[in-house]
Amino acid sequence: PTGAARQQGARLAGRMAGRHGEAGMASSRRALLPFAVISCSYLLFTVTDGALRMIVLLHAYSLNFSAMDVAVMFVLYELAGVFTNLLAGVAGARWGIRATLVTGLLLQLLTYGLLYGWGWQEDLAGETRLFGHTATKQQAIVYITIVQMFGGVAKDLTKLGGKTVTKLVTPDEKNTQLFKIVSLLTGWKNSLKGVGYFLGSWLIGISYGLALGAMMALVLLALPMAYFGLDPQLGVSPSPGRLRLSDVFDRSNPNLNWLSLARLFLFASRDFWFEVPLPFFLRSPPCAAIGRPCADDSDCGSGTACDAEAGACANLNPGGGCGGLGWSRTQVGALLALYIIMYGQFQAYTPQLVTGPLRQTPPNKRTEVLWGLVNCLPTLVMAVVAGGRAPAGAP
Repeated sequence: PTGAARQQGARLAGRMAGRHGEAGMASSRRALLPFAVISCSYLLFTVTDGALRMIVLLHAYSLNFSAMDVAVMFVLYELAGVFTNLLAGVAGARWGIRATLVTGLLLQLLTYGLLYGWGWQEDLAGETRLFGHTATKQQAIVYITIVQMFGGVAKDLTKLGGKTVTKLVTPDEKNTQLFKIVSLLTGWKNSLKGVGYFLGSWLIGISYGLALGAMMALVLLALPMAYFGLDPQLGVSPSPGRLRLSDVFDRSNPNLNWLSLARLFLFASRDFWFEVPLPFFLRSPPCAAIGRPCADDSDCGSGTACDAEAGACANLNPGGGCGGLGWSRTQVGALLALYIIMYGQFQAYTPQLVTGPLRQTPPNKRTEVLWGLVNCLPTLVMAVVAGGRAPAGAP
């Protein structure tokens, strides 16, 4: 061909390549839109989920509930999360990610709405109230446990969208990229959960009703994005009628099932000390501060108040025990928030800082065993410190 023909062919090829490039960019933008919408909704929800824990825990502490009472309140929250995880995959494949995400957000609104029924005033007889009527502690525990169940379902329905969309927008052959995206999203999720811990503890110090209302506003902000920004068919299986609950368990890759079981014990080991015992320890006053002579509350430290009849400092929550640090609500929330935020950021950058340099991306079973053993060290250190603090002769 002549030079002119070659130039014309090159121009044609350039135009074709440009069109393919524009089409590819448009396709990428369409694929990233669900990721952006779900990520924003998921992260906003996460703030409210972190706040929910602190609002319930600190409010229960102020109403003289014990650590065991609060632990019972969270039982259905955790169990509902386990069973929702099993069922949510089938629900998402049948009805789509938008349906599960919107349902999760609506259930979170229901959870916060029902918490308004838990009276935030306690009379001098130590009574608590439900919907303005006097109720026993046992009745309040049952009520809050059921309310928390809705929160547990909401959390895992929303989490389904946040974790699934990363796979939908990442090609199958790019597992390393998928691992990095999941790590980044999970890390920011945990960091914003820490923000929720702080906001919940700070707002409840101002007003219980204000804390609930502010979190409901965040959920209402996420709802329109989830409903109008997502395709109803996103995530729907091509043959939803053939789906069964047994399909949740991957029989072709049993390692995945073993990993899921290991994660159950991993999170249980963290929640065992972090979710209830640590806040109660931080909030409860030192034993030496109880019984100190006083004329008014200014003579007593945090976590105690002056009993005018006895003329001595008394524990604000006898059920919470003593021997702690006597921190305020905001201080407790700030420490827990700092831990969660740092935890999340380390999680987000683990591929770049740890597994990448060690050539463990994506991680294998040896990586899991290695870091599982390393994860035992913080618990061992805390056990040694707690043993050192125990008084002589204590069991």
